[in-house]
Amino acid sequence: MEEDRKFWSNCFRVGTRQCGMLIGILGMGAAFLLLFLGFWKTLLVVSFCAAGYAAGASSNKISLFKAWINKLFPPKGE
Repeated sequence: MEEDRKFWSNCFRVGTRQCGMLIGILGMGAAFLLLFLGFWKTLLVVSFCAAGYAAGASSNKISLFKAWINKLFPPKGE
């Protein structure tokens, strides 16, 4: 268990072998997406992933969602 925790903490520490491997795998995945989907579809996939991460990482999801909806569709009278 401790070895797993150490491995994953090293994956996000710049300059370690695990971090280099992780960045290499992410780069290879991005290259395959660009080759097989094209630029715009890859950009769409990346934007959905970023939006999903932002929504998942938010601690107050309901107020964030309400504020986003109110920006898109302002209440009447404002």
